[in-house]
Amino acid sequence: MPKFLVGRDIDLFKSIARELVDDVIQNTIVLFKINLSDTKVNIYGESLNKTWHTGVSMYALINKDPSTINYEGFGADTGQTIEFRLDRWACEEKNAYPETGDVIYFDESYYQIDNTSETQFVGGQTENNFSIVCSTFMVRKSDLNIEERIN
Repeated sequence: MPKFLVGRDIDLFKSIARELVDDVIQNTIVLFKINLSDTKVNIYGESLNKTWHTGVSMYALINKDPSTINYEGFGADTGQTIEFRLDRWACEEKNAYPETGDVIYFDESYYQIDNTSETQFVGGQTENNFSIVCSTFMVRKSDLNIEERIN
């Protein structure tokens, strides 16, 4: 890949990537951001009852690990980790940048983001970063205090 790209090269890559993810693959997720102004925290910066902004629908590429089932006294507990890859420019357009602690709704389950990274550089240029990779783990809906999804 050449080190020097012109703007129209980047625009071509963006349009092809967006068409592929939004029009062909069409994996829809809903991103819930923590409402920091309404969430009360203790002296350690922790909160048991978080509040959330309204969810934002987005398209993503998804890499799922197999589900795991743990039996610990009270019945089965299902767990799963998923990696979501979001279009960085789509996040900027929707003003919804995923961060650690935010929650993603996908496939009737909620996944909390525990790590984000931006490492898909085109031409080795950091300003030409295409995606935001969110590593997540499954959480219980009862632990979140999130309202039902609004379309």
